[in-house]
Amino acid sequence: MNTNLDKTFDQLLKDKQIDFDQKQYDLLRILSKKNKEFHKFINTNPILLKLAIKRRTLPKGIYIYGQVGRGKSMLMDLFFSNINVKEKRRVHFNEFMNEVHEEIFKWREKNKLTPSKDADRDPILMVAKLIEKQCKVLCFDEFQVEDIADAMILGRLFKILFEMKILIIATSNIHPRDLYSEGLNRDTFMPFIDILKENMDIHHLDASRDYRIDRLKDKMVYFYPINEINKKIYDEAWQKLKGSIEVINKTLKVKGRDLNITHSAGKYAKFTYDELCIKPLGVGDYLEISKNFNVIFISDIPKMDIKKRNEIKRFINLVDTFYEARRILFILTEASPKDLLVGGKDAKIFQRTVSRLEEMQSADYLNNSIIE
Repeated sequence: MNTNLDKTFDQLLKDKQIDFDQKQYDLLRILSKKNKEFHKFINTNPILLKLAIKRRTLPKGIYIYGQVGRGKSMLMDLFFSNINVKEKRRVHFNEFMNEVHEEIFKWREKNKLTPSKDADRDPILMVAKLIEKQCKVLCFDEFQVEDIADAMILGRLFKILFEMKILIIATSNIHPRDLYSEGLNRDTFMPFIDILKENMDIHHLDASRDYRIDRLKDKMVYFYPINEINKKIYDEAWQKLKGSIEVINKTLKVKGRDLNITHSAGKYAKFTYDELCIKPLGVGDYLEISKNFNVIFISDIPKMDIKKRNEIKRFINLVDTFYEARRILFILTEASPKDLLVGGKDAKIFQRTVSRLEEMQSADYLNNSIIE
């Protein structure tokens, strides 16, 4: 018998809101089974439990990992929407951890001012009890650990949450073994990974297509002039693409030096013209960006000043590099490609850039871009 989860998925297929993907369907069946198991768990007859006729065993949670855009969050959201439990929460992992730190801080401040008999108790246990009051099911999106303060809390917190019989579902871009991979004192974090493996099934969603990018391939990618309407459309495209992925500051290494990316979200990055063309970057920098990001947003591109030849050369190199790597460019600029540069010594060379910018807007280019 199909669950509401199956029916919802079938309806999305029927309405052509999603395309059928076998890997996604396989995960859906696992989530559907987990839904049934959890309902059986919470509805076990208490009389049978007291008589020890039936054991009450919490089904394992699921940790879903895979590349961006493969449907992890979509499937988890379907599970969340269709599980018939009132006490449930779906939250971005970083938001959740911020709340945890805030509650620990508040608890410590309160006990500092008015010491009580609970003052020597574990603040993490106090936080877990608050979570238990709100949730029987807890769904985390974008599970990642970068902060040492988070790393030090997680093992204790999750051990308690699992003991409290809270079902946890999580999505991540990486396998649990790679969490906090370069963090300080990582050896003290390793027991948390063991706790995850013991209490959660690890599922790799390796769907072949980046569906998030597919949804953008029929959209405009080149916006001019720079006005409020085009700014809004450009920003909406970025928001739609990155979805719930957290925007972070990322550092790439280029020939022993740091290249700072201030707006990085998974395989997507956003820059201004100044960041890429005013700063003294070269082909090596653009190559490194193309290796790390599938889609690059560039805003505030002015009409080129023929006196600023270094900037023009950087822009030419930038377009050449991203074109050869078959990366998708979203551009917000003052003019159409043919009007970006008028006259000057670089005019002939720039014609190739014009041609490539025009081709990079075409359906053929967008549909055949290399998305690793």
